[in-house]
Amino acid sequence: MNLPVLEVTDLTFRRGRPILKGISWRVEAGEHWCILGPNGCGKTSLINLITGYDSATGGSLRIGESVFGDDDWREVRRRVGLVTNTLTTYLESGEPVIDVISSGREAKLNLIEEPPAAVRREAARLLKQVGCEYLKEAVWGPLSQGEKQKVLICRALMAKFQVLILDEPCAGLDPVARENYLRWMESLAVQPDSPSLVMVTHHVEEILPSITHCLLLKDGQVHAAGTKEEVLNSRNLSEIYGAPLKLGRRKGRYWLHLA
Repeated sequence: MNLPVLEVTDLTFRRGRPILKGISWRVEAGEHWCILGPNGCGKTSLINLITGYDSATGGSLRIGESVFGDDDWREVRRRVGLVTNTLTTYLESGEPVIDVISSGREAKLNLIEEPPAAVRREAARLLKQVGCEYLKEAVWGPLSQGEKQKVLICRALMAKFQVLILDEPCAGLDPVARENYLRWMESLAVQPDSPSLVMVTHHVEEILPSITHCLLLKDGQVHAAGTKEEVLNSRNLSEIYGAPLKLGRRKGRYWLHLA
């Protein structure tokens, strides 16, 4: 029997108060998910548990054959690509871009030793693939927000991952940069060997046509989970955000406004 790429069962998390209250969710191979929910609903906590930066209070977490608590999550983390602005606070401004990307191979930050030549060549190849070959000799600090996001994607691609988590990947991008970035992400998602994508966002207009499923969170619990057609509607969004909302769709993209 094929195991899911990612599975959490009755996952709970407390930090002085209950944050996640029994989350059960699974991602099958070939599925691309979007996680939506208001501030404080538990999106970031769920991502931190999956990537091992926090530990669950209860429940179980599995990535492929690996179970959290039974396996070394530092090794498992190499199979989970993570793109989040949180990483930018840990990266030193003078870190060479090639080193930032190369660090993804071992799921480390701010490398002390120079990466092997083969790893550096692969990092340069990825930069070229995302249209940023001109950054090969650059350092991290002066990059624009859009450039940093693409570099973090390259860093994630350095690992042999099964799932790529995008935590608000368009935060800080202007409208043109955001659309260009989303088009590039769509081209990655539709490739035959693409990993399963999990995209966390506040904005329905950022949901790519290739997204197949949605997970809606409210107050630390699953409000709805399933295919995009089943779950993403005005009623569900109004319920999780606590306001009358109208969802529209045009040419595979969504928009939302107060009803």
